[in-house]
Amino acid sequence: MSLQNYPHNQSQEQSNAVHCFSVRAVADPGMMPRLMELWAKRGLVPDRWHGVREETSGTYVDIDIESGAVDHALATQMAAAMREVFGVAQVLLSEKRRAIRT
Repeated sequence: MSLQNYPHNQSQEQSNAVHCFSVRAVADPGMMPRLMELWAKRGLVPDRWHGVREETSGTYVDIDIESGAVDHALATQMAAAMREVFGVAQVLLSEKRRAIRT
């Protein structure tokens, strides 16, 4: 693979970024809709959404969300908003790059 296949400017790099949110929250029937609202009110749908109830006590649910439709600033803002949702214990934010196919 040559260097020509890699993005050379910021806008191309941003379009290849996928922001990953890892959320631990109280296992409550309204938790997922409250978190999904952050995307819905912006007219967005996450690329991936996966939630699993904690096996040991069932008290918490671990939710992994991936979205390529948000830039770094918006992802940071959304992670901060998630931390303010009642029942959310922890939010981690990371970024990965999509493979560029030629």
